[in-house]
Amino acid sequence: MWTTAAASLDATLQCSDFSGLATAQAAAPIATDNCGGTVTYTKTSGSFMAGSCVNSGTYTNTWVAKDVCLNTSTLFT
Repeated sequence: MWTTAAASLDATLQCSDFSGLATAQAAAPIATDNCGGTVTYTKTSGSFMAGSCVNSGTYTNTWVAKDVCLNTSTLFT
């Protein structure tokens, strides 16, 4: 179960904010489960999708969490 709220990792940045981009790309959601043990995460990094304006666009990353019982979460985007 994801405990991180949907859209809480979304960020709007200026094109020149390289530090902000690095911080946004390093952010990750948190999940909990009732099985005990460690939850592992798999992140799929999105490709840059250019927007209609120069130097604008979107990265969409997704995560899946898995517990020690091999239960898999819904996709977090």
